[in-house]
Amino acid sequence: MSSAFAPIDPATISALNAGDERALETIFRDHFAWIVERALERLKGENAAAPRLIVGTVREFWEERDGFHTSAEVEAFFNEELRHRARAVRARMSAVHRFEKAEGVHAHAPAAPPTVDQLWNDISTALHQPVVDAATAAKQRRQHAKHEVAEHISAVTKGGSWKGPAIIITVATIIALAGGWYMSQSSRAEVVNQLLGSAEAEAIATRAGQMGSTTLNDSSTVRLAPETRLVVVPRFGRDYRTLSVGGAAQFTVASGNEQAFDARLGDLVVRSTGGTFTVRDYDDERFRLIRADEGTHEVRMAAGNRTLAAGEVLRVARDGTVDTPGEAEVLQAFAWTEGRLVLSDATVGEATQQLRRWYGMDIAVADSTVAAQRISLSVPLESSQGAIAAIEGSAPVRFAWVDGQMTFQPAVTPRGR
Repeated sequence: MSSAFAPIDPATISALNAGDERALETIFRDHFAWIVERALERLKGENAAAPRLIVGTVREFWEERDGFHTSAEVEAFFNEELRHRARAVRARMSAVHRFEKAEGVHAHAPAAPPTVDQLWNDISTALHQPVVDAATAAKQRRQHAKHEVAEHISAVTKGGSWKGPAIIITVATIIALAGGWYMSQSSRAEVVNQLLGSAEAEAIATRAGQMGSTTLNDSSTVRLAPETRLVVVPRFGRDYRTLSVGGAAQFTVASGNEQAFDARLGDLVVRSTGGTFTVRDYDDERFRLIRADEGTHEVRMAAGNRTLAAGEVLRVARDGTVDTPGEAEVLQAFAWTEGRLVLSDATVGEATQQLRRWYGMDIAVADSTVAAQRISLSVPLESSQGAIAAIEGSAPVRFAWVDGQMTFQPAVTPRGR
């Protein structure tokens, strides 16, 4: 049975917000067993990577320490950050295992799991490493990933084999040739595709419950909704002004640049020379939505190009069908830009998915009867408790903690009714 996340007292959270490293240590030690358990669940058998995963997650938690106010927010952070980081670890290690299978080699038996003291010592060391700029950090992450894989291969490869070095040399040669190849192509679109997929492209992402904003190199600004990922081409603003976006974002495009600003949503491109537009393209939703907020913007797609003037909204289905959404759908899709969560005639099951996205809360539903209850709400994004109260007020359900898990249960009917 999974262990529960122990509540953190407000004084400890306040000390954490103020930068008290002792508060971080207290939280880590009090929740060590829970964190290890979650890490191993997320790694799905790659247990040897657990220490590095945990150290990286705790350091990220420390970097964002002033943004936590409740135990639920801390729990949501660790759940999401461990899930996100473990996914990347598993992807890297799958390549390693393919190499092992091809070479007929096997990993050594895993070492004993680290103790809480050993891990805290590693965390403390990581906390005091110098902070580097974004470009250097990206380079270090790439080097770290290559080192991690190489270290694993070195540990499992039989001595004297020439194949490992040969593979490394071949891969390095391919990368070098590919770099020269894509820069020589005549197709601008193909060059941009290569740039977006290159190691030098900058990725900017938000987690569940996290909103953000950033200023791009051309002075354009971006507001990011939770669970959104931007990939920005290298030298953005000089050679190209192209990025890809998955999730939801609002762009205010700086004018006066010779290059048009292109935001890619899969096979769609929103092109702008200035003004503001908002897009929504979550993988779990049936439609992509583009809204022109200020100025005029062009949407390029297989069905033909469309120009949107301020106030116009376009809806594009996954099969390419294009139409105009209704007012209620537009309000629900873009309410986040006004700091609100709006749901219209949604089920409680659907609402819990939105609570996870917008507040970082993992709330289970007791049964299918509760999940099927229909609700509508309009609440500030700054208040998760307001969202829960709105659901309780809109349907016969109640919020409750059950075995350390947040849940929606059937409402208790008073006797005699």
